[in-house]
Amino acid sequence: MEQSLSYQQQMAVLTSFPDPVFLLAQDGLYVAIYGGTDSRYYHDGSGLIGKRISDVLLPEKAQWFLDEIAKALTKPGLHVVEYGLSARDIQGLDTPGPAEMIWFEGRVQKLDFLVDGQVVVLWVASNITHRIQVESQLTDALRREREVLDTLWKRISSVNKMSVPSPVVNWTLNILQSTLISAQGHAFALTANETALLHLLTQANGEVVDKEILVTQLSHGLNANQYNRIQVTLSRLRQKLVEHRCEVKIRSVFGKGLALVGALNLVE
Repeated sequence: MEQSLSYQQQMAVLTSFPDPVFLLAQDGLYVAIYGGTDSRYYHDGSGLIGKRISDVLLPEKAQWFLDEIAKALTKPGLHVVEYGLSARDIQGLDTPGPAEMIWFEGRVQKLDFLVDGQVVVLWVASNITHRIQVESQLTDALRREREVLDTLWKRISSVNKMSVPSPVVNWTLNILQSTLISAQGHAFALTANETALLHLLTQANGEVVDKEILVTQLSHGLNANQYNRIQVTLSRLRQKLVEHRCEVKIRSVFGKGLALVGALNLVE
């Protein structure tokens, strides 16, 4: 016999979600918030309903969220982003919750109805701080190995620089769809952070992109010590390039930054 949940049961399910679920309007209005009640991992967001993102976050951080909502509204399917939030980003925070920087994976999906005449998105925020910390530790452990390889690469490059032919461009980076596509039509998805990193390196035409530029362009206004976070994104991107047999490589130049080895077509 088919049974349907009562309104109270449906609300109990929504409230019990381990991760916070936000219903956000195009202008950043918090329409509704469900779940995420464990203060060990999340700040209490119940007081946000009826406010706008610009009311509770510093301007630069608020604008980043509005931009990502706009992207989710214009691209098909699920929009996935990673971002950090700390108490310093939140205006007038007086509720219990973690004091340190916490990292999230946001899964953003456009909904097919309007609220007060505005299009809305569902934003599920999963706490990935532990994963980020582990990945950062692994990145530190691999640093010495990369330094040796970078030194070797520079020596080889200096010897063969004049004899290296122009690269054949076999892959296309689609910025809007966050995908990398081969000449044969094979495509694989990238996160927003991976797409932004690859886009920035492609625009440099093989030149080294300094650490400071990487932090400024990719870290959404965070402090320079967040370069390790970029290294985590780099590690995952390198793994994807290998898995999908993409000829493009990313090399690290110790003490300077990153450079793309190979070339990509860009579709923006």
